[in-house]
Amino acid sequence: MSEPDSVDRHIAHWSRELSDLDPQTEGIITRMQVLVRVMRREKEAWLASGGLKPWEFEVLHHLVASGPPYRATPSLLAEWLDTHPATMTNRLDRMEQAGYIARAHDPGDRRRLLVELTPEGRAMWEGRMGEGDRAERALLSPLDSGDRELLNDLLRRLVHGVEGDGPPLLPDWASIDRKSHAEPEKGSPA
Repeated sequence: MSEPDSVDRHIAHWSRELSDLDPQTEGIITRMQVLVRVMRREKEAWLASGGLKPWEFEVLHHLVASGPPYRATPSLLAEWLDTHPATMTNRLDRMEQAGYIARAHDPGDRRRLLVELTPEGRAMWEGRMGEGDRAERALLSPLDSGDRELLNDLLRRLVHGVEGDGPPLLPDWASIDRKSHAEPEKGSPA
């Protein structure tokens, strides 16, 4: 067993108050929760170091994930990011002013607006991804390759268990019909 950590002290404290507390379950869940908080704070820091807000990064990230031609409708971005359409419009205004995205009417249906990633937006996303990669590697540095492989396998089993009872936790970007969210076929309604 490893040397006790702050989570072990947390569990010992709460075990006095909750006699039926399962220390193993509490340890796993609490460690995952606190590590996610650490990762979130670090992500906010490496995004801010490049002048980017988390929601801006998520818009860029989803546009890149959508694949060439790296565009989507504002309503689809709002859906992907679980954001109200009016909020998305305000956010897209700011991102367009910053030069990260461009909005244009769909040539096949002038009533329809498309959001497209600009070269500046792509460069910002790539730069922040590099910073994120360095931060994530630093977080995992106490683990050797075998430990990381084991942890990855264990977490994969947890994800399979959750997804077995519900929808996938992440979109399958490879299977998204890009035409349906970026370019309607000629003659089809938007």
